[in-house]
Amino acid sequence: MNRRKFLKNSSIAGGATAVAASTFPNPAISQSRKKWNVVSAFGKAGLLGQALEEFAKFVTSASDGKLTIKAYHAGELVKPFEAMDAVQSGAAQMGYGAPYYWAGKSDSISFVAAMPYGLTAQEQNAWLYYGKGIEQADKYAYNPLGLKFLPMGNSGNQMGGWYAKEINTVKDLNGLKFRMPGLGGEILKTFGVNVILLPGVEVLPALTSGAIDGTEWIGPAADMGKGLHKVVKNYYYPGWHEPATILDGFIDMNEWDNLDNNLKEIVKRGAAGTNLYILSRFQAINNNALQKLTKDHGVKLRSYSDELLKAIGNRAAEVLPQIASKSSDAKALYNEIVAIRESMLDWSTYAEAAFLEARKAANMRRI
Repeated sequence: MNRRKFLKNSSIAGGATAVAASTFPNPAISQSRKKWNVVSAFGKAGLLGQALEEFAKFVTSASDGKLTIKAYHAGELVKPFEAMDAVQSGAAQMGYGAPYYWAGKSDSISFVAAMPYGLTAQEQNAWLYYGKGIEQADKYAYNPLGLKFLPMGNSGNQMGGWYAKEINTVKDLNGLKFRMPGLGGEILKTFGVNVILLPGVEVLPALTSGAIDGTEWIGPAADMGKGLHKVVKNYYYPGWHEPATILDGFIDMNEWDNLDNNLKEIVKRGAAGTNLYILSRFQAINNNALQKLTKDHGVKLRSYSDELLKAIGNRAAEVLPQIASKSSDAKALYNEIVAIRESMLDWSTYAEAAFLEARKAANMRRI
């Protein structure tokens, strides 16, 4: 797949240490030409790093060089979790990551990424592009931080995570050292889990050394690429904590406001194309990766017990409103997402869920 062509043809509408500005290449502005540096929380080698490179190329090409974007991946200029600090300090013009990475800056921002037992990827996109989700994320999370938000990727359905031992009951959670960012991690804390937040590049070393007993990451393809199956073999589903996860592009508001409408549209379309590309790519490669993990690498695919899913679901219904009540912005954004969820439950149940259950009966074969 030509990713640059994919982006261009997309028709979707569109507490870390502060980073010293002197450590960055200066953005060039001459003859109405601008240069942006985008700093990422993700490594270069994986799908997310590749997608960011293509986004930068697309914007540069589509704008005929009027806006040139240079991508810097995790660790190249700043540490993964310092990307937003870099943008807020003016050292970079744009950042890329996952909204819950910036939870220390905002009580509401984690709700943008994903909500346990919340929206699927298709439902998230419906909210973002047709339910004023981008505007709501800006109003209640990003604009107060001096930033403009654009969705730039989605993991789709995630897996529940990797564990060194079997997890069958609520008691099995107590005392676990588990890597899980976002709202899911906040829920696990109430069961006695020692939740640890690590950037992606540190997950495998921590799992290998025993510093953590388990981790969630994304899904089969990304998880296999990271090598998690080489350390532990118990692979759980479903990903109750992240039924789908939005990735965020965030831009210094002053830089955004200084773009003309044509350049804004190019950036929006590049971000929308990146959003669709990442979701589609994960969907395309996850099944084959899952087959390899179970058949070639001895991974044991395990379902969370009904007891666990019910207990965690009940706890989520208690904890999430408490988190949302920390600020008026968080409360407003939470209520918007819950309203969207309510508006889609019937259709998703009668259409998607019912069809997936019915499809099991059709034994389709290649001819």
